[in-house]
Amino acid sequence: MNEVQHTPDQAAPAFQVLAYCLMPGYVHMLVREGSDDIAAAMRRIMVHYAPYYNEQYNTSGRVFYDRFRSEPCDTPEYTQAVIGYIHNVPVKHGRSLTPAEYPWSSYRQLQDSIPMPTEEQILSVRLTEDRRRVFTDYMVAKHIKRLCSIDSIEQFADQDKKVRRTALAMMRKRGVSYGQLARVTGVTINVVRKARIFVKLPIRKG
Repeated sequence: MNEVQHTPDQAAPAFQVLAYCLMPGYVHMLVREGSDDIAAAMRRIMVHYAPYYNEQYNTSGRVFYDRFRSEPCDTPEYTQAVIGYIHNVPVKHGRSLTPAEYPWSSYRQLQDSIPMPTEEQILSVRLTEDRRRVFTDYMVAKHIKRLCSIDSIEQFADQDKKVRRTALAMMRKRGVSYGQLARVTGVTINVVRKARIFVKLPIRKG
């Protein structure tokens, strides 16, 4: 990819999105920091996109329900592999047969300037999301019932505060998102964010 040159009287951009892939429920992006660091860049994106989304689809409230996760790309080889990984996500999840067929990514804009990496390079990339196990709502509810030794997820709200927060913290350690825990248990995302391990739980066997 060609580097963008800036004259002395031209301000550097706050950030640059080098590659992206929009999937149902989440988005992968490769972002180059400019005058903003990665946290400020993501805050800008979220703050500007949420009002647009709500107006476009006549909804209200929060659009993003979990904090972004990031990893640095500190070598050209790793950066190329990440670009390939991002564009291959729709293929990996059965949304398209090839990266070029998927309309909601930067692949078609970049394919002539950035060569796709080999399969070995793609497999060598270990993004945070790939290290997390994917849980269905049913599985989350099942684990929480086992941790708290309760018969139904509705009983979770009646548990002691320290028990609830401990169970939430343990599920967060397993990789369950803030949004999913809030949705399954009925607590607020703020409660999930503040969850810590306070007590030993009456974990049910089996």
